[in-house]
Amino acid sequence: MEEQQIRQESYATEISQLSDLKNYIGKELGVSEWTTISQNQIDTFARTTDDNQWIHVNPALAKKHSPYKKPIAHGFLILSLASKFCYETVKLMDVGMGVNYGLDKVRFMNATPVGSLVRARVSLISTEDVTGGLRYKMKLVFELKGQEKPACVAEFIALAYVDTSKKNKKSIPTNNSQNLDELKSKSVLFKKEGDIAIVTLNRPEKYNAVNDDLVEGINESIAKVQKDDNIRAMVITGAGKGFCSGADMNTFGNITPDEGRTYLTNTYGPLMRNLTTLKKPIIAAINGTAAGVGASIALACDFRVMSESSGLLYAFINIGLGPDGGASWLLARQVGYSRALQIAVEGKKIKGDECYRLGLANKLVDENAIVSTAIDWAHQIAKLPTLAVGITKEDIFHAMDNDLQSTIAYEAERQTAAFASHDLVEGVSAFLQKRKPKFIGK
Repeated sequence: MEEQQIRQESYATEISQLSDLKNYIGKELGVSEWTTISQNQIDTFARTTDDNQWIHVNPALAKKHSPYKKPIAHGFLILSLASKFCYETVKLMDVGMGVNYGLDKVRFMNATPVGSLVRARVSLISTEDVTGGLRYKMKLVFELKGQEKPACVAEFIALAYVDTSKKNKKSIPTNNSQNLDELKSKSVLFKKEGDIAIVTLNRPEKYNAVNDDLVEGINESIAKVQKDDNIRAMVITGAGKGFCSGADMNTFGNITPDEGRTYLTNTYGPLMRNLTTLKKPIIAAINGTAAGVGASIALACDFRVMSESSGLLYAFINIGLGPDGGASWLLARQVGYSRALQIAVEGKKIKGDECYRLGLANKLVDENAIVSTAIDWAHQIAKLPTLAVGITKEDIFHAMDNDLQSTIAYEAERQTAAFASHDLVEGVSAFLQKRKPKFIGK
């Protein structure tokens, strides 16, 4: 197999024509997302297969006798994830039917204790033409997070038949002639349109559920906007039918309380800080629903455009969780304690018209005009003195948690930057000359 740069983030290869698959022989096709091996998975597997070995199903006996001090997953449970991992990493766009032949040359190299994070690195070994399709063999390396040795290495054999009636489709169409800027993340699209940036959460097949790659893509986009003086406003929207469905359960998994606390703090904390401290305005164009941490992302933006069919859903309570990602702080400061508690505890979708009445949405428009309205509005805001807009954003955030005298002092401190700006001189000159100012954002 030829040498390739080893990629650590999850990604998939999209192949528009099945016949093109043979061009990838000897190459890596993708890396699946991490999935957590839970006790429930182990118990379900044991019931299904009648494999009730204590080392797999009995935490107390496993803790006493197993060298791992907790249950381990049966090897066949790990292998049962092969189809899932292959589906995540290889996207054959013109296939009408696929058949899994099974696994071959399986080698178990490491045990998988309960709570382990497992993923597969998938590469193509060979292909063989068959009537109407292709027979192909892939290599799966089942990696364990934090372990040098993988859990298992196996070959996966499959057949795929072409659907000649299918047309090739892109995951997200765009009607803009400008090229998309490349991000390291494959779950977020970044496009510069004049003086604004348009950021699209691009996991439409999962309603843009939040995983590590998507978080990294948003953070990377914010960094690009911050560094580029020509970008003076930002729009965030979602590809497909929804803005964001919340945390991807395959990424979050069944982790321990300590792991959960660390993940929430280290992943969502920096994301929300980056959104709320960007010194340029952010508009969320909420197509469909923003749920769970997706609602946190929407409320961390400065403005929101919705339609009557859009919605915010604090879905945490529906799966036995409290809010996270700053959801409680963001909601309470928008609607007050009692209303925020009701929304969070009832776990019902708040439709766009009610969001507008509550002040959670700034503009309520037709469903087909959400993104275009947000873009037009962003271009309008981009014509304002961007430095002053950033100062105003900081001032209001400070005011929410401080008294009047502290806020006056804070405003005076921040105002020093505006006093030295080009836009102040331009604004005063335009006022005296009775003309419209031309701000440059500096």
